[in-house]
Amino acid sequence: MSHSTKNEINLKDSNQAAEEKDSQPAANDGTGENGSTSEMTIEPSSKAGKPAEVATNASVEAPASQSSSTSSVSAADTMPSKFKINDRLVSWGFTKSSGRSIDTIIIHSSYNAVGSDVHDLDDIINKEYKPNGVSPHYIISRDGKIYRLVADQNIAYHAGVSKVPDGRKNVNDFSIGIEIVETQSESPSSAQYSSLKSLISYLKDKYKIKYVLGHSDIAPDRKDDPWNFSWSKIK
Repeated sequence: MSHSTKNEINLKDSNQAAEEKDSQPAANDGTGENGSTSEMTIEPSSKAGKPAEVATNASVEAPASQSSSTSSVSAADTMPSKFKINDRLVSWGFTKSSGRSIDTIIIHSSYNAVGSDVHDLDDIINKEYKPNGVSPHYIISRDGKIYRLVADQNIAYHAGVSKVPDGRKNVNDFSIGIEIVETQSESPSSAQYSSLKSLISYLKDKYKIKYVLGHSDIAPDRKDDPWNFSWSKIK
């Protein structure tokens, strides 16, 4: 993902990143400065129509009450196969919200431009996102592990100046942002595609999703990610 706009994730050039720091005050979600890490496991429902159970060693967010039908929770019998979401909640890069309507998923690409390991998740989160005051809701590491950085109900700063096909702007307000860790010369790994597909299915089961788009789809004049992405692999 490139580095050009306030309230979006910028990872192409660390020099640009320093110039584009988000001016909004950091939100506080009650975690430590770098976020806490815990793990939740999504289990498929054993009975159609019965909500799937979530096993976790930390508190798990309840689905936010929704102000419109675009965010209602659907039957859990379509829950994807078992997969894990690791909570690593950050205290910046979002605005607290409740009851927002979520109907769009935006897929991005990120890498570590400030250290020797381009896939280093700690550097991406703490040296790329944090100084700029930005964050996605989820990030998927090269080995396919899913980390949640911002709770779904909160408005994460990931999209920047953008517009979805129906003409709505301020895409952060009604979307979930998902980052894939990769460079511009790489493609997502098989593990990342598999995890992304499961995560999208999980989100579609919680919300009435209208669009699953790339950053380049909502900001074509500025963005070209997700890079080297095969959309057929998440269908």
